[in-house]
Amino acid sequence: MNKIKTFDPFDKDVLVLVNSIILQHPVAHLRQEEVLQTLRLIQLQYALNDDQRTSHFAVTIYQDDKRLADLPDDDKFLALLLDADCRNVFLTSKRCRYCFGGTQYYWRKVAKRCELIELKSATMEGEYGGRYLGRGYVITPYIKRLRKWMIDNNQVLTL
Repeated sequence: MNKIKTFDPFDKDVLVLVNSIILQHPVAHLRQEEVLQTLRLIQLQYALNDDQRTSHFAVTIYQDDKRLADLPDDDKFLALLLDADCRNVFLTSKRCRYCFGGTQYYWRKVAKRCELIELKSATMEGEYGGRYLGRGYVITPYIKRLRKWMIDNNQVLTL
Protein backbone atom coordinates (compact mmCIF):
# COMPACT_ATOMS: atom_id res chain seq x y z
CA MET A 1 0.00 0.00 0.00
CA ASN A 2 1.39 3.40 -0.98
CA LYS A 3 2.10 5.91 1.75
CA ILE A 4 1.00 9.49 1.22
CA LYS A 5 3.69 12.14 1.40
CA THR A 6 3.46 14.97 3.90
CA PHE A 7 2.63 18.45 2.66
CA ASP A 8 5.15 21.29 2.93
CA PRO A 9 3.30 24.63 2.74
CA PHE A 10 6.60 26.56 2.63
CA ASP A 11 7.91 24.84 -0.50
CA LYS A 12 8.81 27.29 -3.28
CA ASP A 13 6.58 25.62 -5.89
CA VAL A 14 3.62 25.56 -3.53
CA LEU A 15 3.95 29.25 -2.65
CA VAL A 16 4.21 30.25 -6.32
CA LEU A 17 1.10 28.23 -7.16
CA VAL A 18 -0.85 29.68 -4.21
CA ASN A 19 0.05 33.25 -5.15
CA SER A 20 -0.92 32.70 -8.78
CA ILE A 21 -4.30 31.25 -7.72
CA ILE A 22 -4.97 34.20 -5.42
CA LEU A 23 -4.07 36.67 -8.19
CA GLN A 24 -6.44 35.00 -10.67
CA HIS A 25 -9.40 35.53 -8.30
CA PRO A 26 -11.39 32.35 -9.02
CA VAL A 27 -13.34 33.07 -5.82
CA ALA A 28 -13.57 36.46 -4.13
CA HIS A 29 -11.67 37.25 -0.92
CA LEU A 30 -9.45 34.16 -0.73
CA ARG A 31 -6.86 33.83 2.01
CA GLN A 32 -3.58 31.98 1.64
CA GLU A 33 -4.53 29.39 4.30
CA GLU A 34 -7.72 28.51 2.45
CA VAL A 35 -5.89 27.97 -0.82
CA LEU A 36 -3.19 25.89 0.89
CA GLN A 37 -5.74 23.63 2.56
CA THR A 38 -7.74 23.32 -0.66
CA LEU A 39 -4.57 22.32 -2.48
CA ARG A 40 -3.89 19.68 0.17
CA LEU A 41 -7.50 18.49 -0.06
CA ILE A 42 -7.11 17.93 -3.81
CA GLN A 43 -3.79 16.13 -3.32
CA LEU A 44 -5.42 13.83 -0.76
CA GLN A 45 -8.32 13.25 -3.13
CA TYR A 46 -5.95 12.08 -5.88
CA ALA A 47 -3.91 9.96 -3.47
CA LEU A 48 -6.93 8.31 -1.84
CA ASN A 49 -8.88 7.75 -5.04
CA ASP A 50 -10.18 4.19 -4.92
CA ASP A 51 -8.54 2.59 -7.96
CA GLN A 52 -9.46 -0.96 -6.99
CA ARG A 53 -13.15 -0.08 -6.81
CA THR A 54 -13.66 -1.90 -3.53
CA SER A 55 -16.22 0.78 -2.78
CA HIS A 56 -18.64 2.60 -5.06
CA PHE A 57 -17.54 5.92 -3.51
CA ALA A 58 -14.57 7.84 -4.92
CA VAL A 59 -12.81 8.07 -1.54
CA THR A 60 -13.25 5.60 1.29
CA ILE A 61 -11.45 5.85 4.65
CA TYR A 62 -11.36 2.77 6.85
CA GLN A 63 -10.73 2.40 10.57
CA ASP A 64 -6.96 2.58 11.22
CA ASP A 65 -6.31 3.23 7.53
CA LYS A 66 -2.65 2.38 6.80
CA ARG A 67 -2.42 4.99 4.03
CA LEU A 68 -2.91 7.78 6.59
CA ALA A 69 -0.77 6.34 9.39
CA ASP A 70 2.16 8.78 9.06
CA LEU A 71 0.15 11.93 8.31
CA PRO A 72 -0.67 14.66 10.83
CA ASP A 73 -4.17 14.80 12.28
CA ASP A 74 -5.09 17.84 10.18
CA ASP A 75 -4.58 15.77 7.03
CA LYS A 76 -6.54 12.87 8.54
CA PHE A 77 -9.40 15.28 9.20
CA LEU A 78 -9.27 16.51 5.59
CA ALA A 79 -9.31 12.90 4.35
CA LEU A 80 -12.41 12.16 6.45
CA LEU A 81 -13.97 15.37 5.14
CA LEU A 82 -13.45 14.08 1.60
CA ASP A 83 -14.98 10.74 2.58
CA ALA A 84 -18.03 12.47 4.06
CA ASP A 85 -18.36 14.73 1.01
CA CYS A 86 -18.36 11.71 -1.33
CA ARG A 87 -21.11 10.09 0.74
CA ASN A 88 -23.07 13.37 1.01
CA VAL A 89 -23.19 13.18 4.83
CA PHE A 90 -21.89 15.31 7.67
CA LEU A 91 -18.51 14.66 9.26
CA THR A 92 -18.83 14.31 13.01
CA SER A 93 -16.27 13.97 15.79
CA LYS A 94 -17.76 10.52 16.41
CA ARG A 95 -16.58 9.40 12.95
CA CYS A 96 -13.12 10.89 13.62
CA ARG A 97 -12.90 9.00 16.92
CA TYR A 98 -13.99 5.77 15.24
CA CYS A 99 -11.35 6.01 12.52
CA PHE A 100 -8.37 7.43 14.41
CA GLY A 101 -9.08 7.39 18.15
CA GLY A 102 -8.78 10.38 20.46
CA THR A 103 -11.56 12.34 22.09
CA GLN A 104 -14.36 14.43 20.64
CA TYR A 105 -12.80 17.55 22.20
CA TYR A 106 -9.50 16.87 20.44
CA TRP A 107 -11.21 16.49 17.05
CA ARG A 108 -13.19 19.67 17.64
CA LYS A 109 -9.86 21.49 18.15
CA VAL A 110 -8.58 19.99 14.88
CA ALA A 111 -11.79 21.12 13.15
CA LYS A 112 -11.30 24.67 14.44
CA ARG A 113 -7.96 24.84 12.60
CA CYS A 114 -9.58 23.82 9.31
CA GLU A 115 -10.43 26.78 7.08
CA LEU A 116 -12.62 24.82 4.64
CA ILE A 117 -15.59 23.78 6.73
CA GLU A 118 -18.84 25.04 8.10
CA LEU A 119 -21.10 23.49 10.70
CA LYS A 120 -24.53 22.41 9.46
CA SER A 121 -27.52 20.64 10.90
CA ALA A 122 -30.33 18.84 9.13
CA THR A 123 -33.87 17.72 9.78
CA MET A 124 -36.15 15.47 7.79
CA GLU A 125 -39.59 16.77 6.95
CA GLY A 126 -42.41 14.92 8.53
CA GLU A 127 -45.14 14.83 11.10
CA TYR A 128 -44.79 16.80 14.35
CA GLY A 129 -42.03 19.05 13.03
CA GLY A 130 -39.91 16.38 11.42
CA ARG A 131 -36.98 14.39 12.68
CA TYR A 132 -33.59 15.82 13.68
CA LEU A 133 -30.83 14.10 11.70
CA GLY A 134 -27.87 15.68 13.46
CA ARG A 135 -25.16 18.19 12.78
CA GLY A 136 -21.62 18.06 11.54
CA TYR A 137 -19.00 19.55 9.27
CA VAL A 138 -19.28 20.04 5.51
CA ILE A 139 -17.06 21.71 2.92
CA THR A 140 -18.19 25.29 2.33
CA PRO A 141 -19.71 26.02 -1.10
CA TYR A 142 -17.06 28.55 -2.14
CA ILE A 143 -14.29 26.02 -1.39
CA LYS A 144 -16.12 23.47 -3.55
CA ARG A 145 -16.17 26.09 -6.31
CA LEU A 146 -12.47 26.79 -5.80
CA ARG A 147 -11.63 23.07 -5.82
CA LYS A 148 -13.55 22.57 -9.08
CA TRP A 149 -11.84 25.59 -10.64
CA MET A 150 -8.39 24.36 -9.59
CA ILE A 151 -8.99 20.91 -11.07
CA ASP A 152 -10.49 22.29 -14.30
CA ASN A 153 -7.60 24.72 -14.81
CA ASN A 154 -4.89 22.23 -13.84
CA GLN A 155 -3.73 24.30 -10.87
CA VAL A 156 -2.71 21.25 -8.82
CA LEU A 157 0.67 19.93 -7.73
CA THR A 158 1.10 16.17 -7.95
CA LEU A 159 2.25 14.13 -4.97
